[in-house]
Amino acid sequence: MVKSFIHQYSGQVIAITAEATFERAMQAMSLKAVDLWVKPLSPSRMKHAIQQAIGNLTVNRKKKGEAELGQVVRYESLFMDDQVPYPYPVYLLEAEQRETLNDLRSFIYQFDFDYKPSVFSTHDCIVLVFHHNFPVPLKQAQRFLREWRHTEASSIAIAVHMDKEDSLHQIYMKLLRIMETTFFIGYGQVLASEELQEWVEIDPFLTVEEQRNWVFMLDEGLGDKLKTWLYEAFFDMQAPYPEPGLLRTRLTSILAQIRRFMFRKGITDQDTEVYYKKIFEIILYSPVLYRIVQELILFIYNLFQTVKEQQMYAKTDVVEAAIGYMENHYSDVTLSLTDVANHVGRSSSYLSHILTKKYHQSFREMLIYFRLQKAKELLGATDESIQNIAIAVGFRNPNYFSRVFKSYTGLTPREWRLQ
Repeated sequence: MVKSFIHQYSGQVIAITAEATFERAMQAMSLKAVDLWVKPLSPSRMKHAIQQAIGNLTVNRKKKGEAELGQVVRYESLFMDDQVPYPYPVYLLEAEQRETLNDLRSFIYQFDFDYKPSVFSTHDCIVLVFHHNFPVPLKQAQRFLREWRHTEASSIAIAVHMDKEDSLHQIYMKLLRIMETTFFIGYGQVLASEELQEWVEIDPFLTVEEQRNWVFMLDEGLGDKLKTWLYEAFFDMQAPYPEPGLLRTRLTSILAQIRRFMFRKGITDQDTEVYYKKIFEIILYSPVLYRIVQELILFIYNLFQTVKEQQMYAKTDVVEAAIGYMENHYSDVTLSLTDVANHVGRSSSYLSHILTKKYHQSFREMLIYFRLQKAKELLGATDESIQNIAIAVGFRNPNYFSRVFKSYTGLTPREWRLQ
């Protein structure tokens, strides 16, 4: 690591050691040292070596010329606009996977550029600032991308700027902006900043109709229709594109519908919760839209499979099957313990026993509970008469319904509605 910094930044090198060995001499030669000092040091030799190094620096400066741009382009110029036009090509390289950046830097130093650029690194990209004009910068970028593919499996994209009227800061901002289109078209691309277009404004949230549609498709388990909806919504886009942040917001709006579906179906196991959080992070941070949608589809299918497994389990669970039958037939005024026991294939006495054991309530108490819960919903959400509501939830006599309702809630049906 130190050696690479010495080659990159040092004008002249003098090595010093306490070991007069061949190995140390070879190390000094590999650093292209002007001299190797061996302790104890001789002042006259030190003076001679320093004078030689200074002389070499002077010669090198004359060769490069005082106007050499490589000496004046600074890292800060990417972030602070000096309003000075930069006349040479600039590349911005970004990797789909951030951990690829170290390998990408090494590849840059080994690549045979027409002219060596200055290399500036940020936390998520690498900027190559060239100091000469050369023919067709796009072709060199394409050659770089081809050779990268031959040696590395990970994907990168290269944005190229060739306009001579922008400052280095303006160039950097344009390259960052054009690089954002990889969200739609993926990596493995060479992009020209001249193709930059403004984002299209969209409403990122689902409409009421779209929300209803999602609720229906999720509740009915219509995986193919959901997949088609997502493909049509996100894969038919053409430039100019909407701003990626708005699309991420739209995807989180869809994920909110999926979250409500999970609550409705009682999917609360730890593994699914971890999977849900993973999908949320993918929506926020994954660099490519296509991969986000694919992961979302896989998550939806996983939820549908979980629901099927829950339903299969419920069929083998006598208590849950009995409860489900009561919830679906509470409005039948003739519903009895015998009816439910026949449905689950058990005797009335056995079913009564296991219901009481698990829920500490008799069959009759549970049936009344279901009927009163539905009655509360109807009283709060509709203008139906109390008599009609009583009949709708399985009570023959409205007066008896009112007495039972008050005994359980402390309020008459009318008082409940008015509260």
